[in-house]
Amino acid sequence: MSRRPFIFFLLVLQTCFAGGISAQAVEKQVMGKSGYLVPRFSSLAKNKVYVRTGPDSKYPVLWVYKKAGLPVKVIAEYRDWRKIVDSEGATGWVWGPLISSRRNGLIIAEQQELLEAPGYLNGKAPKVAVIAEAGVVGRILACQQGWCRLDVNGFKGWMPQGHFWGTLKGEVID
Repeated sequence: MSRRPFIFFLLVLQTCFAGGISAQAVEKQVMGKSGYLVPRFSSLAKNKVYVRTGPDSKYPVLWVYKKAGLPVKVIAEYRDWRKIVDSEGATGWVWGPLISSRRNGLIIAEQQELLEAPGYLNGKAPKVAVIAEAGVVGRILACQQGWCRLDVNGFKGWMPQGHFWGTLKGEVID
């Protein structure tokens, strides 16, 4: 029996444990036909967006979004069509021009706080605002080290990335 496969296996194993492969799962992104990475987050550009079963206007409409700015995750592309998933996990196809590159976040739990500085939980940083309702949408201004700066109805502050929906895990936004 040749030792080459065994040596190759040891080299791969060494690379994994030497930090070459992260133990934390990272969502793999690839370049889409549009020139943008997939998956990625975007938002709805219009107040009326039809979601279809397939990537063409001949496919049946599944539902209609009626809120511009709602964040969606683009998970596939076909010509001018984008397959999206929403915060509840529903998927469908949307015509590309109805998707904006603007980054927004959807607050997913009640009583979320915007803080003056990142990195402080449990009331240790001054609060800018308390967002009392789930479903509020805010513009993502920046993200770093698990925290994002949001603008929610004119109130700007920091929130942990896991407290809203609209970014890839660990994503950095400048």
